[in-house]
Amino acid sequence: MDESPESQKMNYVELIHREAERIFGNKAKADMWLNQSKAALGGSTPLQVAHSEEGYELVKAELEKLSHGFTC
Repeated sequence: MDESPESQKMNYVELIHREAERIFGNKAKADMWLNQSKAALGGSTPLQVAHSEEGYELVKAELEKLSHGFTC
């Protein structure tokens, strides 16, 4: 059974929320980061970018950098 594009979009956003909460340790900090524009994402917010597979991977990579001590 294939997922609809809308369902898939929600899955990427949900996954990025979970990953951000894991990195930041709480929902409030994760939400703040997810809703702030990032130069590394062309001035878009992580949530704006994370609606596609490609965007999800970009945001996930930025979160991984943060988890290793890099800033974005």
